[in-house]
Amino acid sequence: MQSLQVSYNKQLDEIRQTRKKINTMLDEIEKTTIKELDAEMTTLKASLKTDLDNCSKLKNELKHLSDAIHDIVDKSKAELSFIASKKCLEKIRQSETYLKENSVQAERLVTFQADTHIKQFVPTLSALGRIVLGDQDQVFTVQEKSEYNVSIPSDSSSCAISAICVLSNDQILVADNNNCCVKLLDQQYQVIGHCDLNADPSNICQITPSKVAITVNKGKTHEVQFVSVNVGRLVKGRKLQFEHLCCGIAHDQKDLYLTTSTALNKYSMNGDLLTTLHDDTSGDYTGKTMVDISRYYLKVIYNFPTL
Repeated sequence: MQSLQVSYNKQLDEIRQTRKKINTMLDEIEKTTIKELDAEMTTLKASLKTDLDNCSKLKNELKHLSDAIHDIVDKSKAELSFIASKKCLEKIRQSETYLKENSVQAERLVTFQADTHIKQFVPTLSALGRIVLGDQDQVFTVQEKSEYNVSIPSDSSSCAISAICVLSNDQILVADNNNCCVKLLDQQYQVIGHCDLNADPSNICQITPSKVAITVNKGKTHEVQFVSVNVGRLVKGRKLQFEHLCCGIAHDQKDLYLTTSTALNKYSMNGDLLTTLHDDTSGDYTGKTMVDISRYYLKVIYNFPTL
């Protein structure tokens, strides 16, 4: 009961933190929108000020011409009056043209058009997430899942990834069982190299930062193939041959651990059998497909179904 309450409190806090994160994101969106509004307003004010200054200038020029015409008329100078009238008419034309071209600018309004995607999306949400019941002994939880295409032009079938290994430089090796090859991926999960094998790969384990061992099986072929990674290229090295299926594989302290269809064996790096750690002959496939090895213990972690 206590652990249940602890998990409840933890998830309640997670829900509230999620809400806070959403609020923070909305606050940032609001700030950005207001910033755009302020920038647009500043631009419009500057433009309107320029128009007002130009209008004041035209008004003053027209007033000066008007005063000059009145002075000339009073002095009965017909020729000067004609010239001044022409200049005045030209200035009036310029003023009318300017006012006509800028009348729209003077009547502009700032409007806000809300993003309809947000308004339409939020009502479709019924909750901030899903409530999932889990096992208290569960160690790992899937946070997200992504799909990547690791097919290459030479593939004859769709990909079937049977094993994966992450190297020390964060490059990734995947075993493609359907196409009898191992593929090297970069950190963006793009295929940058591959190596064809003479049988179907089952599992991979890392031997050194740049070398792996791969179990392969096909017909009567049961092998461990060593492959090195050299500047983005995969190079096949030596291989060990066995009379039994090579399923799971692990490496620890210069020894190899191999699972067969029924047993878990310990071998030297030369393929010599050192000891059989477990053997269950009650069925054809009682062995394990994967082996987890640390410094202090060895654990077999997946059963074949008994046929």
